[in-house]
Amino acid sequence: MNINNLLETTKEITRLRLPTVISSSIGLVIGLTAINLLAGCEQQPKTVAPAFDASEHSPGGKATIKNFNYRTFIKPGAHLTGLDRVDFWAGFTFFEMPWVEAPASTSVRDGLGPLFNTHSCLSCHGKGSRGKFFDEGIGEQSGLLIRLGPTHPNAPKVDPVYGGQIQVRTIAAAKKYLTDPLLPEAKIDLAFEYTDGQYADGESYQLRKPIIKLAELGYGELASGIGLSPRFGPNIFGMGLLDAISDKDLIAQEDLADANGDHISAKYNRGLDVVTGEKAIGRYGFKAKHPNLLQQVTDAFNNDIGIVNPLFPNEVCTDSQPGCQQASKITNPKGEHEIAERLVQDVMIFSRHIGVPPARNLEDTETQQGRELFYQLNCQACHTPSYTTSATYPHQDLASIKIWPYTDLALHDMGEGLADGVFENDANGKEWRTPPLWGIGLQQQVQGQQLFLHDGRARSISEAILWHGGEAQASQQVFKQLTATERKALIKFLRAI
Repeated sequence: MNINNLLETTKEITRLRLPTVISSSIGLVIGLTAINLLAGCEQQPKTVAPAFDASEHSPGGKATIKNFNYRTFIKPGAHLTGLDRVDFWAGFTFFEMPWVEAPASTSVRDGLGPLFNTHSCLSCHGKGSRGKFFDEGIGEQSGLLIRLGPTHPNAPKVDPVYGGQIQVRTIAAAKKYLTDPLLPEAKIDLAFEYTDGQYADGESYQLRKPIIKLAELGYGELASGIGLSPRFGPNIFGMGLLDAISDKDLIAQEDLADANGDHISAKYNRGLDVVTGEKAIGRYGFKAKHPNLLQQVTDAFNNDIGIVNPLFPNEVCTDSQPGCQQASKITNPKGEHEIAERLVQDVMIFSRHIGVPPARNLEDTETQQGRELFYQLNCQACHTPSYTTSATYPHQDLASIKIWPYTDLALHDMGEGLADGVFENDANGKEWRTPPLWGIGLQQQVQGQQLFLHDGRARSISEAILWHGGEAQASQQVFKQLTATERKALIKFLRAI
């Protein structure tokens, strides 16, 4: 049964509400699925894909990469020329090169730690994409970070001893001068749980779920009410274009009360803008914690590498970590910024202008069939296909560009299967920001691996879809009922954008 017949049959079943009709018309498996979908499908008419737009070939508009070579995602958009490109590659050096302990022969890139997760941005965002594959067992992960947060609204926002993130490494040189120990906060104990399943046509699949614990805690147990939220480094291309989408266009998509009755309720996280001191719409991070790209980048410098900077001028040491505080006074006695403002700006030129890969084979017949299915499954309800960036965006080379990121940057309830149980600002334990889809089909070619979702559990696009629950449950269930030919077409479209 194809998607059109399935949707029409499901609507008819919903109208009649007769189990006998379910059994006789499409069989027990389809019938049981339809019962699960009644609440959603009753008010979800089939969405027809809009006419194909030639601009879909260049998802970043003029900021699309002109000659994508499949070796790396790190290339400037075609809009950058001349000295701007020189500045881009200057910023790249601070992304790529490892930071070292202070004092060092180079004062430009010293200041690592005292507590940290990784030596460089590149180790979490290999080739401008996601981190390295992580193995089961106890160890020091680089691409996989563990955020800490409250498991209920009345719990402390961060752990009083460990703060808001676990740091798995420490500097070594200053340890001989300390009177208190400087210990890694913990190691990550990783295992996977596997579940087998079948599509309606009998084809089998297997899902894996990471089971993550902390081992060798350096400073005692976590506080009561504090939970673990694993985060696997995201793609970083096109980040400046997401920054350039207007708040007005995002807020227009917010639907907390489900006013349109589609059972999907876009919600925007509101986080503190550390520059203005006011709350703003979150765009970055898996729960949309940070409102702008500058804050996202400088927070990563501080929490992941231990680099104090103009926006985050304090080390991550807490009062319960005297060894860390002592080490900080030895390595940075004046409490100065470990990356200067001018160098932050170089990094921002790089981060803002990493281009978006061009789409591939979009007008292929099978890809176009997949495009139709994308809309028929209502995927665009969360993965908003396109925007025109704000005309008043301060960096005018990214203003007024039509882009195709396939995200609303909003929070959605993704169900118990993906829940981490941790609150972050206005996001609860089941809510995640919709990730952009542009370029996801290139990860295998560029990196030699593909890992999706916030913790890297999904090894294919199909697995990522199968993990969708909550507000996306109806779309996931219909995906499972597609024929093998239809599934292949949908995945081909997703790999093409």
